[in-house]
Amino acid sequence: MKIGLIQTSLDPAAAWVTNTKMTACEEERAIIEIRSFFAAFHQEEPPPHIIVLPELAVPTGFEAKLRTMATKMESVVIAGFDYRDGNSAGQVHNDALLIVPRVWRGKKMGAKTTTRRIGKTYPAPEEKKKLQAISCSFKEDPSVWLLDGGNIGSFGVMVCYDFLDLERIAMYRGKVHHLFILALNKDATSFRHVAEAVARMAFCNVIICNCGHYGGSLAVSPYRLPERRTIYQHSGAGLATAQVIEVPVSKLDEHQHLNYPQSDGVNLFKSLPPGYEFAAPLYQHIVDL
Repeated sequence: MKIGLIQTSLDPAAAWVTNTKMTACEEERAIIEIRSFFAAFHQEEPPPHIIVLPELAVPTGFEAKLRTMATKMESVVIAGFDYRDGNSAGQVHNDALLIVPRVWRGKKMGAKTTTRRIGKTYPAPEEKKKLQAISCSFKEDPSVWLLDGGNIGSFGVMVCYDFLDLERIAMYRGKVHHLFILALNKDATSFRHVAEAVARMAFCNVIICNCGHYGGSLAVSPYRLPERRTIYQHSGAGLATAQVIEVPVSKLDEHQHLNYPQSDGVNLFKSLPPGYEFAAPLYQHIVDL
């Protein structure tokens, strides 16, 4: 599967000063970078199956345009959007938006492009503190999503701090080929260590898309050979960048189903973790793209 990872260079300290909406300057910069990276992805043949943007990276007013861009690209887009107002005064949501184009990979998916919101369950302590400082409260979304991408595998989506929720990781074990994490995280090193552990314990590809202000976007897979496990890693702060990567699907699926594909007589992937084939069923939202 081809994945387009976008790191915008939005500065969290400058973007949210007195309220939960990006400043005009940061909005303009975010939109310019998103447009330019999508234009670059248009040069890919075929374009990425899925394009990922970090937590809080997209201005809320850009949703309609991003839907149009996903439709033209014929790519699924998973993007972190700016804070969305809740039903009560001062209440805000932190959502990822899943955009499924009308036509995806040459196949008609529906009469029109559709979207689904995947909310964040747990605010990071610093995020909660900053929201409280401007008299806002975080609206928790306690849902877990499992999405079926057909031939490119099933996947889950998490927003930043939810990645540290062990119960959530256990629920995904044995159910997914890919986990996407949209982040705005200073401690990219800790997330890298968690990603390597989760890739082995949940036995799937783990893709972290962090904001460019902190850097540290990453893709890892549970390959047997250490040099193959890190598929992509971007280090360095204050940089806007985009990259197209490829992660395994069919061979990983074979291994998950105990068929153990090999290369030169050696298994491609590491051994399955204890109890993997007996993982409990997941009863939350199950959605066909």
